[in-house]
Amino acid sequence: MIVPFLAVILAVASAGLIGGPTDADMNDEGVQNALQFAVAQYNRQSNDAFVSQVSEVIRVQKQVVSGLKYIFTVNMGKTNCRKGGVETLCAVHEDPDVARVTQCKITVWSQPWLKSIKVLENTCL
Repeated sequence: MIVPFLAVILAVASAGLIGGPTDADMNDEGVQNALQFAVAQYNRQSNDAFVSQVSEVIRVQKQVVSGLKYIFTVNMGKTNCRKGGVETLCAVHEDPDVARVTQCKITVWSQPWLKSIKVLENTCL
């Protein structure tokens, strides 16, 4: 009886840690909302006069905790849009020296039933 149980444990372990982060779909509404929130928080905390945006999503993971934890690895760069401006669509600047694209790890914790969302980690700051 122990052999089948051990086989199940090994199969589950090889598929990934139970309760650990798993790859997420960028098209998922919760993922998009969490990334949008994280970028807005980043721009609020930044002293830069220009808005930054995600230029590339490298990896997205989610983890079920007491809520959902979203873990993003993204490239962020500066745009032409000034903070407080009326522009809503701001692409990352084409000149790499101006854009100063950097890779960031951002972790967002969402508890929708409590209407709670917060950035737990942001290596960009």
